[in-house]
Amino acid sequence: MRFIDDKSLNRLGFKTLLNRVETLSPYGAEKLKKIKNYLRGQEKELEIEFFKMETFLEFSEKNRDVVRNIEGVIHRLKNIKNVLNNCLKGNILDDVDFFELKVQGMLMQNLDEYLKELPKELEIFRLNDIKELIEALDPDGERVPTFYVYDSYSEKLKDIREKKKTIERKIFSSSDLEEISNLKEERLKVLVEEEQEELEIRKVLSMEVLKFGELYLENIDKIGNLDFLMAKVKFAQQYGGKRAKISTDMKISAKKLVNIEVREMLASKGKEFTPIDIELGSGVTIITGANMGGKSVALKTITENLLLFNYGFFVVAEEAEFPIVDFVFFVSDDMQDISKGLSTFGAEIMKLKEVNIFLELGTGFVVFDEFARGTNPKEGQKFVKALAECLNEQKSISLITTHFDGVAQANMNHYEVVGLKNVDFNKLKRKIEISENSMSLIQEYMDYRLEKTKDSEVPKDALNIAKLIGINEKFANIILQEYSKED
Repeated sequence: MRFIDDKSLNRLGFKTLLNRVETLSPYGAEKLKKIKNYLRGQEKELEIEFFKMETFLEFSEKNRDVVRNIEGVIHRLKNIKNVLNNCLKGNILDDVDFFELKVQGMLMQNLDEYLKELPKELEIFRLNDIKELIEALDPDGERVPTFYVYDSYSEKLKDIREKKKTIERKIFSSSDLEEISNLKEERLKVLVEEEQEELEIRKVLSMEVLKFGELYLENIDKIGNLDFLMAKVKFAQQYGGKRAKISTDMKISAKKLVNIEVREMLASKGKEFTPIDIELGSGVTIITGANMGGKSVALKTITENLLLFNYGFFVVAEEAEFPIVDFVFFVSDDMQDISKGLSTFGAEIMKLKEVNIFLELGTGFVVFDEFARGTNPKEGQKFVKALAECLNEQKSISLITTHFDGVAQANMNHYEVVGLKNVDFNKLKRKIEISENSMSLIQEYMDYRLEKTKDSEVPKDALNIAKLIGINEKFANIILQEYSKED
C-alpha cells in the first residue's frame, strides 16, 4: 500500500524539509534517499530507533570530541560499493580498486577505534574486523594511502623487475644502436612476464577481497546507518525535536507542536509562531475559524510532524504522541488538475474515491483542507457534512477544515481557531486608522491557538476583518441584515 503520494509531499514541502537532514557520507545519503516509513506492527522497531537516537544524543552532549572524530572519519569515506559488488561477481580488480579498498579499509579501522567509545546500547555500530584484508593490501605495513603490486607479493615478480632494471640500465648506458634494439626486444619480453605475474597476484588479491567482501559491505551498511542516525539527531538538536510516544490506539496528542518552515518565516519578520495543542482520535475532527486564522498551517503542522514520526524522526513539539499509520492523504483546495481538465472540486472528488479505497484496506491519516470550496455554498455544505459523517465512522484519523456551518456534530471532535474573538475591536480599529499596514496589524492581533468547542456554527470573523480593513458602511449594514436573517 502506498504511504503518501508525491504531490502531497510537495504540497506539504516535506521533501524540502528532508533536504535539511545533513548526512556526512555517500552511505548515509543513500539511506536518506531511500528512506521508508515504518509500518503498523513495527512499533517495537521504531521504539528501538528512537532509543538509539536518544542514547546517541545524550552521548554526543557529553563526548563532543569523540563525536567530532567519528564525523571526521565518516566525512572522508567514498562510495566503493561498486568495487565490492564487481569483485563479488568474480571479476578481477585493478590497482585503483585495490587502492580504494585499502584506503577506505584503513579509515574503517580508524573509525572503529573511536566507535569503541560508544555506550553498550550502540555497540551494533561496531565494525567487522577486516585487518587481514588490509594487511594483504599493505604487505609492507607502511600504512600509507597508496597501492601498487608490491615486490613483496612474489619473489618471481621481484626477480623479473630486477631483470627489467638491469636491462634498462644497459639501454641507458649503451651507444650501440643494434645492441639497444636487442635490449629493447628483451625488455619487452620481460614486461610481458611482469604483467602476467602481476595479473596472477591481482587474481589472488581479488580472491582475498572476495573472502572479506560481505564483511566489508556489512561495515558499509553499519556506517550508513550510523551516519543517518547522527544526521537525525543533529536535525532534532537544530530544530528542537523531541522523542514522541508511540500510540497503539490511533491517537494523536501534542503540546506546543511546531511547523519548522513557518516558524522560520515568521522569525525572519520578527514574529513568533503560535505552537499547536491538539488531541485527535479515530473518526473526524473539524477545524473552523476565520480567514487568516491559520487553519491550513495547523493542518500542515500536524501532518508534517506525523510524517516525521512515521519516518523515524523526533517531532518538533514540547511533548507528543503519534501512531504508525498505513497511509497519509493531504487533500487541499489547490488540487486543480489542468492536465486532466479537472476543476479543483473535480480533482477533490477523484481523490476522495482513492481515499475510500485506502480506508477499506487500512488505517491512516486523512486531511481535507476546505473540501468543496470550489462549488456553490449550498451544495458544498452538504458535501462536507456528508464527508464528515462518513469519515467519523472510520477507524482512521481524519481532519477537515471548513467555512460551512452545521458540519460539526455533537459526536465529532471540533476545534476552533480563537481568531479575533477576544480582541478589543475599537482599540484595534483606532490603531489601524493610523497605520499604513492594516493586514499586518490584524495578523498581529490574530490568536492562532486552537480550542475545543461544542458549537456547530463557524466563527463570523470575516465581517470583523472586512470592517477593520475598511469596507463601505452601507455594504457592512447589508451584510449584517443577511446575518440577522440566518438567526
